[in-house]
Amino acid sequence: MKRAAAAILLLAACTAQAQGVTSLTVAVGQSAPLSGPSQTVGEDLRNGALAYFRTLNNAGGVHGRRMELATLDDGGDAKRALANTQRLLEQLRVFALLAYAGPSLSRELLAYLQQSRAPLFAPATGAELARLPGRSVVTVRASHAEELDQAVEHYTRLGLKRFALATGDEGMEAESRAAFERALKTRGLAPAASRSEADVILVLAALQPAADLVAKLKRARPSAQIVVLSFAEATPLAGMLGRDGAGVVLSMVVPPLERISLPVVAEYRAAIEAETGRKAYSAASLEAYIGAKVFAEAVRRAGPALTREALMQALESMSAYDAGGYVLNFGRGDRQGSSRSELAVIGRDGKLLH
Repeated sequence: MKRAAAAILLLAACTAQAQGVTSLTVAVGQSAPLSGPSQTVGEDLRNGALAYFRTLNNAGGVHGRRMELATLDDGGDAKRALANTQRLLEQLRVFALLAYAGPSLSRELLAYLQQSRAPLFAPATGAELARLPGRSVVTVRASHAEELDQAVEHYTRLGLKRFALATGDEGMEAESRAAFERALKTRGLAPAASRSEADVILVLAALQPAADLVAKLKRARPSAQIVVLSFAEATPLAGMLGRDGAGVVLSMVVPPLERISLPVVAEYRAAIEAETGRKAYSAASLEAYIGAKVFAEAVRRAGPALTREALMQALESMSAYDAGGYVLNFGRGDRQGSSRSELAVIGRDGKLLH
């Protein structure tokens, strides 16, 4: 019996080690745009994850194991991201993946992950593609559809009924249009005949296209309320628009970076400063920081005999996980931790008001 038990334990240890786990480390992989037009976002996603892992490792890691992150540059190209992911899983033998940028994801990459049974935590995207049933993708933020719905709900409560949608990405047009129309139909509304007739214009676009769209919309429809979803990160967008952005509303899916009354924001800011040597705060790095924290908590709950199966089972026990004033709810088959979003407005001085 003792020999059989020892054999079982040895088999479990070998299985775990084959998946990127040793007695001292857990290997985590990331593909991110560390070059190209999305370089800043990629660096923020990497730094947010590294900042949490630095803090965690300095405190002894999880079950005596350090978290080690390997990041490969994809330049924001989905094909390079797929090739990077194949290298991370097949050559570098990482245990799990973390904090990919939205443009790095594709149907091909997600299908490969499904085949590999490798979990991906906290991709920085609100796309429904990352939320399909049965995927081993764990998100820590609201979807674009939920952001749209919550924005429509907010303004319909104020009595506004004419909504329009502006997008800066043809690849997202069909999905975002369908979600927008669902949000209106639920409330007995239809889209405005044109943007020129809208009371509220919802903008779903990346940072630079969003800034360009806002400038055009403010000239063409100055009386409309413009709401930009989190696909364009709030703080840099506010900086780009400056005083010309006064009155523009920005949707956010992580807590405001200034809300240091929340423990997770305060600890994040300290960790980012320690990691980068600068006060380099951003919503992207905070999202990655929270994602790394969720991952580490699932690793802790999975126990010393760490496997991917144990990790995902442990995640299902995190039904009300408090990451420090930011509560995430996972469950059986539910791998989206948060559906929350909140609105902030750009003030006359170009700064965000919450």
